[in-house]
Amino acid sequence: MIKVLIGGIAVGLANIIPGVSGGTMMVVLGLFNRVMDAISGLFTKGNKNLKQDITFLLVLAIGALIGLVVFANLLEVLFVDYPTQTLFCFVGMVAFSIPSLKKKEMKEDKFAIIPFAVGCLIIFGIAFFAPEQGDLVVSEFPSITAPYLLLMVCLGLIAGGAMFIPGVSGSMILLIIGKYYLFKSLVANLTSFELNVVVPLMFMGVGILAGIAISSKITGYFLKANHGTTMNLILGLVVASSVVLIPLNVTYDMFMIITCAIALVFGGIIVLLLEKIA
Repeated sequence: MIKVLIGGIAVGLANIIPGVSGGTMMVVLGLFNRVMDAISGLFTKGNKNLKQDITFLLVLAIGALIGLVVFANLLEVLFVDYPTQTLFCFVGMVAFSIPSLKKKEMKEDKFAIIPFAVGCLIIFGIAFFAPEQGDLVVSEFPSITAPYLLLMVCLGLIAGGAMFIPGVSGSMILLIIGKYYLFKSLVANLTSFELNVVVPLMFMGVGILAGIAISSKITGYFLKANHGTTMNLILGLVVASSVVLIPLNVTYDMFMIITCAIALVFGGIIVLLLEKIA
C-alpha cells in the first residue's frame, strides 16, 4: 500500500497543477484501471473484493489529500516569486506525460486525426474564452453564504469529474473559469481549520465525490465502447494543454529563457521519476 499512498500523493499534486491531469498521472503510475475497477466495485452487488477496493481507495484518497495540501502551500510561494518558471515546470510535466499516455493506453490504437483535432480545439476554445487572471494568492476568503457553498459544490463536480479523464485537468478548467486561485489558497490554508476555509472545502468535497462517481461511469463507458476514438480525443486534450499553459504576456530575456528551460526539464524529470517508481 506504500506505492498506492505515494501514487495518491502524486495524483494530489497533479490535481492542484493547472494543465496536469490527475487521470494522466494515474495512467503514468499504472493506477488508472485499478481505480476504475475499484470505484465500479463499490456499486456492484456481491463484490467479493469490496473490502480491498475500499481500502485501496481510502489509501489513495489520503495520499491525494496530503499531496493537495503540501503542494498548494508550495504553489502559494512559487506563483508569487517565480510565476513564469512555475508554469513552464507544469508544461514539462504535461509534455513528458504524452509518451506514457500513448504507450500505456494507446498501444493498440491507431492515430486518428479527427478526434485528436477535436480534443485540441476544445482546449484552445476554452483557453480563448478564458477570463483574466485574478490574484495569484487569495488571503481574504468570501463569507459563507448559500450561493457560495452551491458554487463550491459545482467547482467540486468539475474537479472530481476531470480527475478520472486522462488528459483533462480540473485545475486548468478552474483556472479558465477564474476560480483556480481561490481553490488553491483554500487548500493551502486547510490546516488553519478556520470555518470560512473548512466549510467551503467540505462542500467542494461533496461535489468532488459526485463528480468522481459520474465521471468514472461515463469515461468507463466510452473507453469500452470506442477506446481508440476516446483516447485520441484525450491525446488532443493533453497536447493542447501543454501549449496553452505557455505564458505569452512575458518578456523573455536570456535569464528568463534559461530558467524556464530548466523548469521545463525539471517538470519532465518529475514525471519520469514517478513513472519509474510505478
